[in-house]
Amino acid sequence: MENSLDIVNKMVSYLQKYSNENGKEPGDFKEFVLWLNEYVIDPTQTTEKRHENHIDIELTFLLIMQSKHYKMYCKKALLNSEINTPDGYSFLYHLTLVESFRKMELINIHLLEAPTGIEVIKRLLKKELIEEYDDKDDKRAKRVRITEKGKNEVEKLAPLMQEVYSNMSAEMNMNEKLHIISFLKKFNNYHVNNEIKK
Repeated sequence: MENSLDIVNKMVSYLQKYSNENGKEPGDFKEFVLWLNEYVIDPTQTTEKRHENHIDIELTFLLIMQSKHYKMYCKKALLNSEINTPDGYSFLYHLTLVESFRKMELINIHLLEAPTGIEVIKRLLKKELIEEYDDKDDKRAKRVRITEKGKNEVEKLAPLMQEVYSNMSAEMNMNEKLHIISFLKKFNNYHVNNEIKK
């Protein structure tokens, strides 16, 4: 049976191991305990595999958090707007860039399920921010385009949304922004290609 001094010495050696593997000391006790659990609970994993798993989890969590931050900033920016969701704004913004989209094209750009995307379009139609018409090349399809009212709404929201985008960039310099864009494009291309294979 180990005595208290043995346990303390072991903890000190684990702290040293953490610093060696991560190049820094733990930010707090909780971070250290989470790391330590990987050794105590699942000692069969190699150090390299444990470290890789931890990085994958942290990366995924941080990417999810960025989406949550974006929604929070958008909620504030859209508070007094005709549009009440980030998807609604994004649909409208994308329609300022082209003459029109087929409904499903617009929905697919945003990676939404068809029923969810149709609901966004219905709300925009009801508020007369967009209008729909028959697709001349496919009688079964409908196209949507932005109205003058919709353009005015996007123009009104432009400075507020620019503030959202500035907040999302977290005061990074241009070089950092370009690096992150490059990495995120790699992420996006990987997932898009996976979806195509399915």
